[in-house]
Amino acid sequence: IDPKSGKVKRFSVPKGAKHIWALHYDKRRSRLIAGTGPEGKLFAIDPIGRAKLLFKSDASHIMALSGDDKGTIYAGTSDQAVVLRIAPNDQATVVHDFPGNEVTAIDFYDGQLAVASNKFKTAPGSQFKASSRKAPASAGPVTRPRAGTGQVWRVGAEGRAEMVVSRKDTHFTAIQWGTDGAIYAGGGHEGRILRVEPDSSYSIWVDVEERQVLALNLRAKSPSFVTGDGAALYRVKSSKRRNAIWTSKALDARFASKWGRLTWRGRGRFVFQTRSGNTKEPGDTWSGWSKDLKQPGVVSSPAGRFIQVRAKLPNDDSAVLRAVQIFYLPQNQRARVSNVQGSRPPPKRGEAPRQPLPPTTLLNLSWKANNTDGDSLRYRIAYREESQSTWRDMFAEDTVLREAKFTWDTGSIPDGYYVVRVEVSDEESNPERRTLRSSATSEPMVVDNHPPRLEKLKVGKGRVVGRVVDALGPIARIQISVDAGPWRDVFPTDSVLDSADERFDVPLGAISSNSPIVAVRAFDASGNQANREITVKTGR
Repeated sequence: IDPKSGKVKRFSVPKGAKHIWALHYDKRRSRLIAGTGPEGKLFAIDPIGRAKLLFKSDASHIMALSGDDKGTIYAGTSDQAVVLRIAPNDQATVVHDFPGNEVTAIDFYDGQLAVASNKFKTAPGSQFKASSRKAPASAGPVTRPRAGTGQVWRVGAEGRAEMVVSRKDTHFTAIQWGTDGAIYAGGGHEGRILRVEPDSSYSIWVDVEERQVLALNLRAKSPSFVTGDGAALYRVKSSKRRNAIWTSKALDARFASKWGRLTWRGRGRFVFQTRSGNTKEPGDTWSGWSKDLKQPGVVSSPAGRFIQVRAKLPNDDSAVLRAVQIFYLPQNQRARVSNVQGSRPPPKRGEAPRQPLPPTTLLNLSWKANNTDGDSLRYRIAYREESQSTWRDMFAEDTVLREAKFTWDTGSIPDGYYVVRVEVSDEESNPERRTLRSSATSEPMVVDNHPPRLEKLKVGKGRVVGRVVDALGPIARIQISVDAGPWRDVFPTDSVLDSADERFDVPLGAISSNSPIVAVRAFDASGNQANREITVKTGR
């Protein structure tokens, strides 16, 4: 680019490079170093534009470059978050393999490296893979992914790597050492530059309207930085603070809330204002900024889910704002119960499996609770026979149930089909007037604690005939045994066990004694068992 006329002229076209991600000027050899993709090549370009392949990495893209005055080059890669050291003799070694999938920015200064390591769902360079196909004549703009997570690392002269910042809400797009030993890291999501102190504490140094901080030049005589989305060039000046305003991000109370007192700690005479709304980003639907609050007091902004605070800082450079606190009362949220179910207790350890399962008077009740605001919950359970309308409490009021489960002993109630209702209340976290309740009912559950009856049992003409009757049913299994022999299953006369009244007529089978004993047992679906025996006189 001609600095006088502004005309642009193509300087160099490194072979095989579709994307040039980073440039670094090697003063010692008067050459320009270019980090490229998608083949992970590093090129050295002489003053007349001739490009020579310097190094080919295993990564797809070389995204960041830095170097020292002795000709050593440092390169950060994408799809492998590795920093490489290329010595003056062009030999490459790995400095460190960082977490994530991209080293987006690095800076070498005074014997130390500052590294921005990011993790994206899709690394910015990974969409451009090496290919044998010829590139299209025109390519669309390079699109970067949504905000990822980012870390700032410090690598000392002895090679020890230390993480000094880790953020889940943003990735880092630029990094530079300050002359005072601090690290400045530009974010790629909210347009902020963090200042990281030598003791690893950090604070927001600059916050601009643009979304991405792409380049830093803070060691220059006239410090500056560049942003993207949208494009802007900022110059950093050293001057006294005048009419400075600090504005918080939109603070989320999670639910519509009534605001209480705003307090702060610090030194100096601050003036605060607030505004509120129900959208994540402040806009036209939010309230206007409130009247000035010069002393801690009640927030006058209307109720809402989000609130934003701003402070007018005094011009006194000694003023310090240390902390701001807002009290609020969120709108209570109703807990919801669903999926009320009853099941039999599982078999005891070591108990042999049986079909149907052994009888029991116990029912394990369980349900799901959606508790959006995290209040302490109390459950009450009631039941009724499905044809009745009166609910009966399952336990007394002095029993406090906090778990979403209960074991119900049905041994004291008649057999039948019962509906269970579970009520949830947040009374333990709220005063009575703010307490909310909800309930849900189950599908009818069968309670069957009585065995079926074996009727009209007789043996004749080599056959066993009888009838099994149950109050609820269905009958689940019929078996016979002769002279204490093995039990064998038999089917009812209609071949299907599907009712509370089943008849059977089956052959007796071979017998070996003059007075065989025929035993019959039957089970209903709840595992209740009936047994009868009959002695047969054969006349032999």
